[in-house]
Amino acid sequence: MAETNPRSLGELSLAWLNAQAGLKQGPGADPHQNDEDSSLRITDFKAEPVGETAGFLGDVGRIRLSWDPAGAGPESVIVKFPTLRVSNLETGKGLLAYEREMRFYQNFSVDCPLSPPAFYGGSDVSGEGDYLLLMEDLESFRFVSQLEGLSVQDASACMAGLARMHAYYWEKPELDVVDSLYQFSDWADIYAPIIATGWPLFQKDFGDLIPPEMLPMYEPGNAAAGAIFRYFSERRPKTLLHGDARIENFCFDASSGAARAYDWQLAAAGPGIYDVMYFFANSVAPDTLFEQGESMLRDYHAGLLAGGVRGYSFSDLMRDGQLAAVLLFGFSSMVGNFLSNGGDTERAIVEATTPRYWGVCQFFKVDEIIHSLNGALNH
Repeated sequence: MAETNPRSLGELSLAWLNAQAGLKQGPGADPHQNDEDSSLRITDFKAEPVGETAGFLGDVGRIRLSWDPAGAGPESVIVKFPTLRVSNLETGKGLLAYEREMRFYQNFSVDCPLSPPAFYGGSDVSGEGDYLLLMEDLESFRFVSQLEGLSVQDASACMAGLARMHAYYWEKPELDVVDSLYQFSDWADIYAPIIATGWPLFQKDFGDLIPPEMLPMYEPGNAAAGAIFRYFSERRPKTLLHGDARIENFCFDASSGAARAYDWQLAAAGPGIYDVMYFFANSVAPDTLFEQGESMLRDYHAGLLAGGVRGYSFSDLMRDGQLAAVLLFGFSSMVGNFLSNGGDTERAIVEATTPRYWGVCQFFKVDEIIHSLNGALNH
């Protein structure tokens, strides 16, 4: 009799873990393939939650494993469940987050230059696209809190990783293979209901945090979101996007300082500058951005060229960055859906990130196009 897929850490069982072929066959194994080595056996496990705010759309746990024979498999793995929080689950399903991440791990994770966690398999826990994932435990790596601004050294490591990944996948045909990856233009229809529900919530709970100069930009920014997603998909170069490139989705090798990225629930095929802009907006303090931002962008652009990208100038990058930054207004609505009616932790996150959003708007001079977006989109 097949084991029922668990929905939470408390539902994990020894029988279910032993049925996961990927844990015994190594990273990237087909979870549906028969386990050929029946001598490998998980004899015990201990499960523990990872972080109170590790993910808005997923509930994350660490499973420490005992093997017979000893050392036959990983000492620990991370399991990521679709969240049990009803409102967040509905948001996750609306964003196609669980299917996005599963598609990424199945089709793009093995060769990805941003070194995502090794994938041990996944299962649809509901039959409706709610995937749980088993993956490498990055416990030995260094993590940085969302409430802290990254150092220039760490930010540069993330930017270098993004440049390598974007260059590697730049305009590759695999990006357009049906059912392998969602497209940036898919957000055009997804953002409208997000804004409709989330913007009033953001205004209610966090409106006092919006700089007065920024507030008039929200209406035209929100109205143009769909057109901007379509513009980038139809008229600009595309690559593999992480989609949620922020502090808490990167970690760092303790010795080399190299960055690795995890949490690929918003992965898509789209403009590389979106990852860069989004990274600045969620990870870099405004003062650091104003002082070091152009240098970081030039290094990023140099990384694209070194990776073989041609026909994309630094001026192209800056122009695309200016338009991509307009999407931050709609993302505030997503934040409203996730964090409204919360407590001190949620308030602290928005207090830390809203000035960064405004810093990105200033850095990319969004005020120059926000009230004439039709012209920018027809450039």
